[in-house]
Amino acid sequence: MEGNRNIPEQTMVVLLAAGKGTRMGRSDTVKVCFEIDAVPAINRQISVFKRRKFSRFLVVVGAMADQVLETVSKEHPGVLFVHQEPQLGTGHAAKIAVEALQSIGYKGYVLVTMGDKYIEDEALGALVDGYVKQRADMALLTIPKTQFTEASAGRVFVAEDGQALDIVEKVDIARQMIVDDLRGILSKGAPITGREVMAIVARHISRPEKQEAAVAELVALARSGGKIDPKKLDQALQAEKYNLEIGGKRYVGRQIDKLAAGVNPSLYLMHSDVFYQGVGMIRGDNAQGEFYITDMVRLLAGVRDLGGVPRYRVRAVAVEHPQWVQSFNSPDELLVIQDYVRKKRLEGRKTRAAASRPRLKPTQYVTVAQWLAKLDAGRPAMKRWLRTIYGPHEDLHQQKCKDLRCVLECYGKRFGMDEKVCIVRAPGRVNLMGRHVDHRGGMTNFLAIDRETLAVVGLRRDDKVVAVNTQPRKYKQVKFSISELMGRMGWSDWIDFVNSDWVRNIVYLSAGNWGNYIKAAFLRLQHRFQDVRVRGVNIALAGNIPIAAGLSSSSTIVVAALQSAIALNNFDLTSQQFIDLCGEGEWFVGSRGGAGDHAAIYLGQRGKIAQVGYLPFRVEKMIDAPADYQVVIANSHVKAAKSASARDEFNSRIASYNLGMTLLKQRCPEIAGTVEHLRDIDPDKLGYPTSDVYRWLMRVPEKMTRTDFRVMLSKEHQQLMESCFATHAEPAIYHPRGVLLFGIAEILRSRMCVELFEAGRVEEFGGLMKISHDGDRVSRSGADGEYHRVESDLGDEYIQRLLGDLASESPQRVLRAQLFMQPGAYLCSTPEIDRMVDIACRTPGVAGAQIAGAGLGGCIMVLARQESVPALRRALTQDYYRPRGLDPAALPCVAVEGAGLAEF
Repeated sequence: MEGNRNIPEQTMVVLLAAGKGTRMGRSDTVKVCFEIDAVPAINRQISVFKRRKFSRFLVVVGAMADQVLETVSKEHPGVLFVHQEPQLGTGHAAKIAVEALQSIGYKGYVLVTMGDKYIEDEALGALVDGYVKQRADMALLTIPKTQFTEASAGRVFVAEDGQALDIVEKVDIARQMIVDDLRGILSKGAPITGREVMAIVARHISRPEKQEAAVAELVALARSGGKIDPKKLDQALQAEKYNLEIGGKRYVGRQIDKLAAGVNPSLYLMHSDVFYQGVGMIRGDNAQGEFYITDMVRLLAGVRDLGGVPRYRVRAVAVEHPQWVQSFNSPDELLVIQDYVRKKRLEGRKTRAAASRPRLKPTQYVTVAQWLAKLDAGRPAMKRWLRTIYGPHEDLHQQKCKDLRCVLECYGKRFGMDEKVCIVRAPGRVNLMGRHVDHRGGMTNFLAIDRETLAVVGLRRDDKVVAVNTQPRKYKQVKFSISELMGRMGWSDWIDFVNSDWVRNIVYLSAGNWGNYIKAAFLRLQHRFQDVRVRGVNIALAGNIPIAAGLSSSSTIVVAALQSAIALNNFDLTSQQFIDLCGEGEWFVGSRGGAGDHAAIYLGQRGKIAQVGYLPFRVEKMIDAPADYQVVIANSHVKAAKSASARDEFNSRIASYNLGMTLLKQRCPEIAGTVEHLRDIDPDKLGYPTSDVYRWLMRVPEKMTRTDFRVMLSKEHQQLMESCFATHAEPAIYHPRGVLLFGIAEILRSRMCVELFEAGRVEEFGGLMKISHDGDRVSRSGADGEYHRVESDLGDEYIQRLLGDLASESPQRVLRAQLFMQPGAYLCSTPEIDRMVDIACRTPGVAGAQIAGAGLGGCIMVLARQESVPALRRALTQDYYRPRGLDPAALPCVAVEGAGLAEF
């Protein structure tokens, strides 16, 4: 099969445009020529196809053929036309197209759709990608149900093995649900009245005229309103239309509703041989005598070889955005599309960069020389800015002025003192509770700290980015072109782009390069706004956040780079859009984490703890940090680089989350429909006791291999498995039960954080820090004083003990068995980190300690009373740093403002 790149060039696009469109209310204009934002619908559609490299078109015309031919040919010469007469439906139009293509001996791919649609580029990219990835013989797009899509389009029924079996009309599903409800009453032998029958009918079909058309026999029986003879009702229900079969099997209405989740917007892609075969089987044996192209799905899916195996792989390609393909059959439906397109165009103008200069204030954007003069003058505006950002810490103010001067001089020497620049600062972060759960819908509880990245940035005329560092021997110059890195391919989805061989090769050849985080920001922005050329920058960077220490030094580079790109290119994004782009941008380097670090860096407030929720993103609460406690960061000097084996470890945990959750829902059907994210597994919200959560977890093995996942998960999850496995090298073992238990418990702990601080229960919170760290712990101290690896033990016996504790009448045992008290097994610590946490926790006045950041090295964070900080630093120096010949690195943190532009 051809790759995505070549398929458009080898495809004939067949546009069915023969319909009159009588519901549009105008006899002088055929439907495909109605304008969408001043462009005829069919011309707009052909332009979209051409942007996606499709170049061959066959338009089937019928009613007002001359108008269609003239409209299209004026803008798109070279399009082929064929006439349909009489017009006997979409299937008949497809037969006309087949005759025309076969007459010219056409061999290649065929993409069939209707000429009266609004289609966005992403829909075509998704269809081609889905066709290739699913190795389909025929692929059809599906979009989500909305009040607009569900009304006029059929639903694509996809069997559990992934085969699309049929396109089922909404009325057929509603009819089957009515029948199911009535049969349920009959099976109980209960009497039923006509009034009750009509109530059931109205529940599923609201409009009287549609009730008459869909269930005329039932309406007739119910007209009297009195009791209905059960035998007559049962006899009526034996009619063929009340016994819907799909793929030779009968289904109840709710099964159909579940398995036919996607709406058919009528975009089909296949090879010409499949197209010819499928269209050839379409018959007009219905009351209207018309031929329907939707029948092709059912007919192709039903073809079997001699062994009874389906000959054709008919696959649905689901997209999340119903706006990507929109249809209209009436003026009001066209108006909805018009409003959408105009709103999108206006929003695009707001975000589109101005061609001349950045729209920044003189307090934000002046020459390097002018910034240096401001530092020398030390005027009140600068002092106010320093106090606003860093608080009343004069020593820190002086250090920040030195850091600003250093990075400004670095920029000036490389790019010129007369260049206009902005200054962006992005602080490191500490997440007090809620590690590894932001991408599971959990919460983080963070504060931004005074260790930070500073960037001086000036706008270029081209799309190149040139970056230098104040430590040039350690960090070599970075230079790249945004357009060249994006490649020649238009990608339908960011994840497709970052997973592509093109990007993997780029990252592989520059593994560990600090410039990859700058690339991540600019490429994500350019990918998001593909109709705007993002202009490049010159950038000088400085930072004092320890590298690979779990304080998000790399994420601060992404935040600083993206913020400078947005400011200088005049983009206008919401906080959520900005944070999402940062998190997704960092996927470029290979990790698959969430946006929690970027949210902390961007949203931090001086002296505050911020509680932030995810999926959807929201700031839950801001509270004052406890005044009598100090957060101390202590560096283990064990680097946790996001590359090579470390990245494999991180991504294997994400795979354990994704696949473990999928297996849990597969084996626990009672919650499958109500649990979307891991955070939804909450006994209080689900209405189940905690003991049931433990019983559900027992259905997920403690340890699994890739082979185990492939055997235990149903075929419909094949694509999910392969995409998860593609992010990391194969480990000897996965720990899905331990990872799920950690995540469920950590999400509950993260919710409790603010409540405990507000109540002054800091010591209790410190206890949760210790439990949380035990979820990452990989070693414990032995009798010899050395730290030895320990294996997690979350087998069935462990779970049974928890069930026993819950059932006991002992308050201590019941408390110990609560979900938030469980460490689980995420296993991302190191023996060095475990030792440091234990040293800190032995120190009087320390409430708690745990690993900071994603793990596999880096720092610990300690919550200690102010007066205990000197003793803590002495203990770490004596028991950890000095025996290893390491420089002591235990630093009290100042909570500062989140990322932003310097303004003074």
